[in-house]
Amino acid sequence: MTKKNLYILLLATTVVLTLLAIIIFRDRDRIKFSPIPIQRYEITLMNIDTDRVQEELERLYTLYPIFLYGADLYYEGNLQQIYDFITCPRTKSLLNDVLEKYPNLTFLEYALGESFARYNRFFDRDIIPTIFTYISHLDYDNRVIFLDTILLIAIDMYLGADNEHYNALALPMYMRRRLETPFIAVDVMRAVAHYELERTPQPQPMRTLLDHMILHGKVAYFLARTLPRTDMAVRFGFTPEQMVWAQRHERLVWSYLVGEQLLFEENLRRFRAYVNEAPTVQIFPGSPGRIGHFLGYRIVRQYMENTGKTIPELFAETNSQNILRLSNYRP
Repeated sequence: MTKKNLYILLLATTVVLTLLAIIIFRDRDRIKFSPIPIQRYEITLMNIDTDRVQEELERLYTLYPIFLYGADLYYEGNLQQIYDFITCPRTKSLLNDVLEKYPNLTFLEYALGESFARYNRFFDRDIIPTIFTYISHLDYDNRVIFLDTILLIAIDMYLGADNEHYNALALPMYMRRRLETPFIAVDVMRAVAHYELERTPQPQPMRTLLDHMILHGKVAYFLARTLPRTDMAVRFGFTPEQMVWAQRHERLVWSYLVGEQLLFEENLRRFRAYVNEAPTVQIFPGSPGRIGHFLGYRIVRQYMENTGKTIPELFAETNSQNILRLSNYRP
């Protein structure tokens, strides 16, 4: 065989092996799933006969016990409270906005079906939650509640950043922009991640900036694996411009944290903007608030690549310094 033919053979073999590796990788990332039905409590509740509230609620109790459990349906005060909620003009207006924006939730049933299938595979579980949507009267802090087999979604919290109802919340735009459709699945899977983290014994309380970064990095890694089709900026709650800034200035921010000895700082006031809600980190113009989540994710991702750990093993590792050391993180 001539050198030329040998070169062609080696080149062809390399191409075939590369294509095979790509196919294997893609097949590994595929997963079988079924959409998870979503029960719309807000529609059922708002359509009951208000002249027969007690009888209607007794009927709903068997269908939606999570919303009525423990309620004394014979107590006049409870019945009046529910009547007032149903007939409240704001509730009716919220329902109209919900129905206009979400006449059906098929897209979400498929998205959550896939994400929970991935979650079950990673944690060797078999959870198919019963999912309910409802009107919360703008309960921003409890947009999603995950209770192992029950998932509650306050659908009135995803009507779009410009919805006039959100004016009453006095939320800044950097928070309001996450009240959009793409963030429903993200908020759901974030709630699932925190649920799993809370199930894991945490012998060391979070004290330092690094502790906070690694915790949020774990959540971000979980989101990346359970929502692989979701844009990274959406998963982090950044604008596209902020996402680009974070990627371009990763080394700059990390060098500053190391140089200013902030990684092991325990005074939250000194690092709040890096991990908590904030429009930006003031020392870095153009940066997103919570940029520490992104750096934490990059550390965790390298840790996972270097160690080959599973996600449950990642969640069980509570030593932030150990994760940083084994990640060999060098942006």
